[in-house]
Amino acid sequence: MEGFWTIQFTGIQGWGAGVVTLVGGRVFGGDSGYLYEGTYTQQANTLHARVHVRPLAAGVPNVMGLSEFDLEMTGTLSGSAIPVTGSIPGTPLRLSGTLTKRQDLPTRAGVIPRLDLRS
Repeated sequence: MEGFWTIQFTGIQGWGAGVVTLVGGRVFGGDSGYLYEGTYTQQANTLHARVHVRPLAAGVPNVMGLSEFDLEMTGTLSGSAIPVTGSIPGTPLRLSGTLTKRQDLPTRAGVIPRLDLRS
């Protein structure tokens, strides 16, 4: 499941879209107003993720109607897509969406050399 993904989602206040990178059990991503960071596990073709969503730009509304929250998501890989459902723990708020894989990540081989920018 590691890779670069796009996500389209619908919540209680409309729809949205963003990008997500899954790598080494970590989730990194965002959209025009929010950053996503969290963790994921994979069991066979099933993804389980817990993602913290926080503002990137002030005043941008989101589909869940909250400025900052934790989201739990689950979905099962089908081809190059993962239909997901999500919820904010302790609330009745729900989200649905689809992750679509756009690119595999480059092979990680050791440490990437640092560039010397002083010259």
